[in-house]
Amino acid sequence: MITKIKANKSFCGTTKYVLEKEKAKIIGGNMYGQTTNKLVEQFTLSAHLNPQLKDPCYHLMLSIPKTDITLNDEELAKISERHFANVVVLSRLKGEESQVKQPLKRISDTKLNQLVNEFIETELPAYDFFIARHSDKEHDHTHIVASRVNNLDGKSIRTWNNYAYSEHSARLLEREFHLTPVQSSWESKRKAMTRNQLERVESMGLPGEEIMRRAIEKVAVNKPTMPQFIERLWREHQVKAIVSYYDRSGVRGIKFGIDIGSVNEDGSPRLLWKQGGNLNKYKCSFKKIQTELGVSYEPKLDDAEIKRLSEMLETAQFLPSNHQTINYILSTKATDNLQTSTNQSESMSEIKSSLTSEQALELYRYYSTGLERELVTDRDKSVAAKALNDGKPAHDVEEILKASPALWSASEARALVLIAESNLGVKQQKSQLSPPVQQQLKQELLTLAVPVAVGIINHILKDSGENSLRFKQSTLTKLGRELVYTHDTRGEIFRVAVNKIHQGKLEYSPIYVGEVNREDIDHWHKAKGVLSEYLQETQPVRSAKNKGLSL
Repeated sequence: MITKIKANKSFCGTTKYVLEKEKAKIIGGNMYGQTTNKLVEQFTLSAHLNPQLKDPCYHLMLSIPKTDITLNDEELAKISERHFANVVVLSRLKGEESQVKQPLKRISDTKLNQLVNEFIETELPAYDFFIARHSDKEHDHTHIVASRVNNLDGKSIRTWNNYAYSEHSARLLEREFHLTPVQSSWESKRKAMTRNQLERVESMGLPGEEIMRRAIEKVAVNKPTMPQFIERLWREHQVKAIVSYYDRSGVRGIKFGIDIGSVNEDGSPRLLWKQGGNLNKYKCSFKKIQTELGVSYEPKLDDAEIKRLSEMLETAQFLPSNHQTINYILSTKATDNLQTSTNQSESMSEIKSSLTSEQALELYRYYSTGLERELVTDRDKSVAAKALNDGKPAHDVEEILKASPALWSASEARALVLIAESNLGVKQQKSQLSPPVQQQLKQELLTLAVPVAVGIINHILKDSGENSLRFKQSTLTKLGRELVYTHDTRGEIFRVAVNKIHQGKLEYSPIYVGEVNREDIDHWHKAKGVLSEYLQETQPVRSAKNKGLSL
């Protein structure tokens, strides 16, 4: 979880900001008011009990990663209330117990939980506070707005070291409620996020730079070699690591890239690239990866493999949605596996296949049956995919590919396996959607796409007299009062009847909704942005020849 905490003067400004955001909802607290005015009125009465206090308003924020489980209002309110209680109790500690940055000195989790339980039961009602949920972005987060003044004795909550207490509380809650673990700023040897960065997390989700940093740290846990490090970043986290060399010899540097969802004009992913030295001055340069994180590098042994991996990664395709990649990076299970398995440090190339050359050739003939007319590279990609789908381990699939008439080298066969695994990962993501999730996707798609589709028809096509608009790999068509969206390979995605368009209000009824993928949602988010930009233009509407959206 990401946390933010601040004391300030204005109950009015803070409450207004929290409650008047789109889709804001009060989900917890102990106050009778539901409106800004009523809540501020009650807060003001509390503040009068300690008129010398300059900053009586306490504002805490908890951001749950969008890859975590979806929490209902009651669960999120319970976590937020306990976070507030944790911070108050921690602020009262003295001596070594208050040193939360030092594991050997700070208060034990058991003792702290006991104190917090007692506080919630006996003292929490003496503090005015409310909890609001914001669901206007792709990730949920809560705001806790509270009075620092105790209504019984007029004493105030101390704010010294409150950010450290807030971070320590978040780590406790992650363990207690089985949420994604995040390192505190002092554990990761880098500064805590600035206020601007925290606001960006609140509005946009985890930044791409942070995703890459966390992936790098997780992959380096077991001190891999540099080729293993690069390979695992891609295989496990979809982060590209490209090493560049000087013309004659020696490493020039390393850069990291990730797909954050934006696209170029031709529809290809626009990647976020960061030089290692700029990504994190403490750890991520080529040299610091070795000295700080313990990744080993032997030029004579590793350079050939690093160059092969870099060449492969230059053209490797990302999964369709990086949200799944974030899930891999932050997965608790992945963390446990990295910490407990001694075999994780073995790369795919080090695991020996038990297949003989005759067995590999026989399996190649079996998996290539029916693919004789395909180009050799496409055929062997299909062979790899079939073998992996059949449960064959990656090291065996490499041996099968080396039996190909193409005479692939070990590194080339490994590259084909990586590509096949990536493609299979995409297909499995689509096939594993449960009926409830698929139904949720359908509803999400219609809610987003229909208003945008109507806007496109009304503003882009009305002057041309045309009734359809061609997207990349799909088409939007107007048939009378019906809107039809069709994908080239999956057929009709949705067909809706628009029943009413009156004073900006839109009513529609679904006639048919077919297979919906996450990429459809992403597609219409991009369409919404392009339409918004189009409507803001002051120039005349484009000619019919130029009509279309680049997505």
